Amino acid sequence: MEGRVPTFAVTHATLTPDAVASRLAERKIAVWAGNYYAVEVMERLGLPDGAVRIGIVHYNTANEVDRVLEALSEL
Repeated sequence: MEGRVPTFAVTHATLTPDAVASRLAERKIAVWAGNYYAVEVMERLGLPDGAVRIGIVHYNTANEVDRVLEALSEL
């Protein structure tokens, strides 16, 4: 598992995953919205519109991660 990086799936209480992804894109933050070909899992989780997928990779800086967290908290 060494060298692996986390992927997060998040939702918003009032915004759709597409809306969240669009608002983050306005801040130059790239994320994905949808079901990621996991239709049954998303349905089982009660997420018919899917979720917002945030992938952190080894070359992301701590500042970039902080920017994502700040943007999410402002939404």
